[in-house]
Amino acid sequence: MGRLFRKAATGDLESVLALLQSVSLPSEGVREHLNTFVVVEQDGLIIGCAGYEPYGDLALLRSVAVRPQSQNSELGSALVTNVLKSAAARGVKELVLLTTTAKNFFIRRHGFEVAVREDFESRLSASSEWNLPRCSSAVVLKKTLKN
Repeated sequence: MGRLFRKAATGDLESVLALLQSVSLPSEGVREHLNTFVVVEQDGLIIGCAGYEPYGDLALLRSVAVRPQSQNSELGSALVTNVLKSAAARGVKELVLLTTTAKNFFIRRHGFEVAVREDFESRLSASSEWNLPRCSSAVVLKKTLKN
């Protein structure tokens, strides 16, 4: 029962979308940014994913999801760490995320801090996730990356 972390491939899109739906996360914009996603595969099944939307040296961390049966197994932290490294390698200097349920996870485990949404409105205006009505009341967190 080995777990394989790998870059998402085009053929993973439907599995990633199904996973996001199963944990009530938005799927808007995933297709356009699938090339930044990391997935965790176990026994041929995608059990976790995370990705980001790059906008110059700023990026929106998104879609950190783990199948309910595999939660509380450090997979979420491993996915976030993987994406942080990938984004930094691509020249991203600051990562922002929206959350309604995982504020403490991102602050305690990954060093994010609370941010003001208005500080990022213009730079993330092209993001379909950022503009979703259901995301407008989410907590905004940010993290400076070391390249």
